[in-house]
Order: sequence, then structure tokens, then C-alpha cells
Amino acid sequence: MALQSRPPVITIMGHVDHGKTTLLDYIRQSQVAAKESGGITQHIGAYQVEYKGKKLTFIDTPGHAAFNKMRERGAQLTDIVVLVVAANDGVKPQTIESIRHIQSAKVQTVVAINKIDLPDIHIDVVKGQLAENGILVSGFGGDIEVVELSAKTGVGVDKLLETLGLIAELQDYKADPEAALEAVVIESFKDPRRGSVASVIVQQGTLKPRQDVYTQTASGRIRMLTNEHGKALRGVTPGSPAEIIGFKDVPNIGEIVKDATAEYAAKVEAAEEIKAEKTETPAADQFADFDFSQVFEEKPKLKLIIRADVQGTLEAIVQTLDYDSVDLLFAGLGQVTDGDVDLAEPGSALIIAFNTQVPRNVKQLAKDHGVRIKQYDVIYTLIEDLQKQMLKLMDSTIDEIVIGEAEIMQIFEMRGEKIAGVKVKTGEMKRNDLLHLKRADEIIANPVIKSMMHGKEEIQSIKAKNEGGMTFKNRRLDFQVGDVIVAYKLEE
Repeated sequence: MALQSRPPVITIMGHVDHGKTTLLDYIRQSQVAAKESGGITQHIGAYQVEYKGKKLTFIDTPGHAAFNKMRERGAQLTDIVVLVVAANDGVKPQTIESIRHIQSAKVQTVVAINKIDLPDIHIDVVKGQLAENGILVSGFGGDIEVVELSAKTGVGVDKLLETLGLIAELQDYKADPEAALEAVVIESFKDPRRGSVASVIVQQGTLKPRQDVYTQTASGRIRMLTNEHGKALRGVTPGSPAEIIGFKDVPNIGEIVKDATAEYAAKVEAAEEIKAEKTETPAADQFADFDFSQVFEEKPKLKLIIRADVQGTLEAIVQTLDYDSVDLLFAGLGQVTDGDVDLAEPGSALIIAFNTQVPRNVKQLAKDHGVRIKQYDVIYTLIEDLQKQMLKLMDSTIDEIVIGEAEIMQIFEMRGEKIAGVKVKTGEMKRNDLLHLKRADEIIANPVIKSMMHGKEEIQSIKAKNEGGMTFKNRRLDFQVGDVIVAYKLEE
């Protein structure tokens, strides 16, 4: 076995809107697309650039949670973290969160102070704020390299790449391409045409087509091995990324891909560790065993169903949840289904769909049954909204304006349909209003009115101190005498 130099693996972190994606995009376009006809053709969770003859591998995964999940599973994959801080905005909450991850991982760090093209910038203030949080840059009591740049115009980006190349040269990262294969899964998902797909970065050994491989939860034979440009690869050596097609099941983020024909030390211990992990931390495909009987707690919880396009994003979202305030009913890959709506309905859960489709018939079913579906394509927007939803547990009308309240006084049944006899206490109730059904101050459903009656006459609204009857589109809605129906509108 002979150790050989390998490219460094680099992760970019920082606060939302401070320019992480813009920086990655600029590096991609300037350093990759110029050398490859057609440029980037597919997202595989990582890509490689060459700067002045030196290869650099960048992980392009969704943020802190994926980084932490890899570390939890024993995959210390990142060699260098680039901490991006905006020159006009300074250290923010996600900057501090990034710093905690960096310090916990004890990983080499470079600070990129971005947006120097803007007029109102305070670079020394930013450096001082970093120092207050334990990141001591050159000139401010430490030796952490700092590069001032504009990811928008490209000024300073070459300096950043040069700095990363120099660090790699000084650290002289090495691995053995002849050793038994070990590659870390950084992204995975189920493709309707290609089957299970996993993106990996090789740590040691060489990944080859037709190789029999396995992880703690998946196995298969490599049918296709490609890079980020969709080019077929004959072999992938340490420090380089690739996309694997051939797994029978979708492996989890952070798992190690190994050669089925090679011998590894402590295989039994590894199997026991993953078994323990499955018991303690539910992964995307393990929520089928979730106990749905615990829908209602003494303490109200935000009930969630999550669908995402790829497993890396799914785990990143799940990792942000606070289980003291969230009831995760299901999390999985692929488009939202009518089964998700059925599951959401009894407990009035919110369905989150990230970068995945919601078929028209499912949207209509959800609308008819008062089930909310929220679609996202930016992970930080999703996470911020979830945090806001969790805050609503303390004040359930944080972004809502109440326009009417009615109490259910009687329940009738006519032609097999339950009718709620209500008296409007305040405001006005209209047929097309957004509604909450509350019991003992807890929201238990979000019903949709099918019809509103006064005697035999169909009406469109009921004003304060008046009575009427309501039927709901969800025939299985569990309403009782004494429940309160709240009509609201969302705050502009």
C-alpha cells in the first residue's frame, strides 16, 4: 500500500443570504464550465475544479445538518470549511451555528468576507465579531486565513482558490488508492428511471464499475459510475466525487460504501453501531414504524409530513426539527400522495414538499379536506418557515387575523351528513373563509365549509349573534358540541 496526495474536500458554510450559493456558482462557472463543454449537467452533491494544476473538491449539500449527519455517522469527510460572512451584515445566527460545527469538528477554516462590492461595508467590524465568537483571523489575534471577495463580480475568488490550494499543499492530504474501498455517501435518492442513486466522495481505495458494494443499509453492484458532467468514469480515486447507480435500496447520508469482496476490521462493531442508531434516530425510510397513536399530546405539537426530492435534503430538514414541539408523522422521498393527505387529516398535519411535485388531484383532495400543503425550493426558506410554525405553538395566531368566531351549539344529521349548528359569537363567518376547529384552545383541524344554511336557505355568511348550519367537505371531521370554529385571514 502506498499513500498518494489527494484533492482536499471543501465545505462552504455561513448565514443565509450571505452568498454561499453565489460563490459556489461563480467557482463552478469560471473554473468548471470553461473546461467542460456544456458545463454542469447534473447535481451530484459535489463537484471538482482545477486551479493552477491543483484539484479542489467542493461539497454542494444543504448546509449544517448534512455536515453534522455525516459526522454523527463517523464520516469526517471535510478537510477545509470556508466560512462565508457578508461584509455589510456581519456575524448572524447561522454564522454562529456554523462556527459551532467548525469548532466541534476541529476542521481547517478559511474565512471569506463576501459582498465587498457593496457601498456600506464594515470589514474590521466583521473580523471583530468573528473574534468574539472564537474565530481569530490574521491581524485580529489569530492565524485563520481571511479573504475579502465579491462572489457576484468575482473579485477575490481567485485569491480564495489560491489560498485553498496552498492549505492543501501544506497539509499534504494523502490516501491509498490501492486500499480497501471506503467512500462516503453525500447524497442519495430514488429515481423513477434509474433506480437508487447515491453520490459519494472516495476516502480511500478506488471505486470502479461492476464493483459489488454495500453500506450499513444498502447493497448492490455498480452499473454506472459518472461525474458531475454525466461522463462515465472508469475509476474514482480518493478525494474525488462520483454518482453511483446500482444500489438495490437508497443508502443513508454519511454511510460508508465498501467493497463486498474486501476485508474490513471491526465490521461487527459497525453493524451494531448502525443498529443502535436506527433505534435512536429515525431515518427517512424508517418512519413506517412511527407510533401514530400519539397524535394528541398534553402539550400541543406541530404535526408534520415531509416529502423531499433527495435523501440528503430530507435528512437536513429532519435534523432541524425540535421534537419537543414537533410530531413527525412521516418523512420520505418522492411526490406527495393521497395517502399523505389521509394521514394528515385526522391530526390536521402540515405537509411539506421540498423540490417535489404535488399532483393536481392530490392538491384538490387536500383542499377539500382542509389539509395544508406547503411547497419549497429553497431549504433556508423552508427551515425559517418551520421555525416560525413552531413559534406559533406559543401563539397560534402569530401571522393570522381573526375575523370571526362561532361555537358549535348542536349537531344534526341529515341524509347521512353531519351538520354543525353554530352561533357566531364575534365578527362574521363566510363560506370561503380559512378556518380552524378548536377544542380546549387547541387547533385540532382546519375544516373547509361545503355549505352554509339558515333553515332551508343556503347562505354565504353568518354575522355575529346569528345562527346557522354548516356542513364540511371532510365527512370524517370530528366536531363536538362546545368546539369553536375560528375564521381568519393571513396577515399581509
